[in-house]
Amino acid sequence: MLLAAAAWLLAAAPAQARIGLALRFGDVVIEGAAPGKTYNLREQVGLPFGVENRSDVEMEVVVEALIPNQHEIAAGYEAVPDPTWIKVVPERMTIGARAKAYFELLLTVPDDPALKGKHFQVIIYAHTGPAGLYAIGVRNKLRFSIGPGPATLAEEKRMKAMQRLDFDVTPKALYLNDVPVGVRYDVRKEQKKTIRVANYAEEPLRMALSVSPEWDRRFALPEGYEPMPDPSWLVFKSSIVVVAGGEIGQGLIELRVPDEAGFKGKKYAAVVTAALEQGFWLDAPVRVFFETK
Repeated sequence: MLLAAAAWLLAAAPAQARIGLALRFGDVVIEGAAPGKTYNLREQVGLPFGVENRSDVEMEVVVEALIPNQHEIAAGYEAVPDPTWIKVVPERMTIGARAKAYFELLLTVPDDPALKGKHFQVIIYAHTGPAGLYAIGVRNKLRFSIGPGPATLAEEKRMKAMQRLDFDVTPKALYLNDVPVGVRYDVRKEQKKTIRVANYAEEPLRMALSVSPEWDRRFALPEGYEPMPDPSWLVFKSSIVVVAGGEIGQGLIELRVPDEAGFKGKKYAAVVTAALEQGFWLDAPVRVFFETK
């Protein structure tokens, strides 16, 4: 049977014929779908589902909706419970050599209120037909949400968190002298200095601190200072500072300058940046200037 199939393939296409398919649709994300409604995806995204035959021979192409494999599912989504929610029109088409063809994709959401707030993913699979050992195909992700999508919901959550913020990060510049090399230098213990985070709001604040890999060019470097060459030299005892409403928290830092002659008697500068724990960046930098022994 295998020999017969191989012989059929050789007879069906010229020797050394190029074979291939490509999709012209992209990774599509749709928000705001409603239960009980049908949507033409060409109208929703302004782009038809196009299949390009990159072969030297014409091919019969089948397009179908499939339940995605677990490793294909994007964060925040789940596999569509029934791929027949997507109807392909037509389901198959013969496409000429080096030609393109277009299919309509219709999404019908069942009339079930329990689907509200759900986020689904389906795979649109275009392949030569009939499917089998020698078929070629390409897969395309289609994601849709019954209501706002995960990205929109995350952005709304961040914006609400920003609206409730009322904080201050001090000092704007932290100066440290006589920092030894080759040790874990506890800045609070040795010089009684910390980064302070004041939370004036009622709700708790969870602020993430990190070291910028580069110097912030909005600020001039004081004479004699150079950017800290390695961000790993400045370490936080906890990268998340948790501050109750109306309280002041502290970001505790250590300096760990390697014990090398070239790092002694130097003046270095670094920038500590702040963000909400959810990842929303805050413009509240702290410049750290230190001189090594």
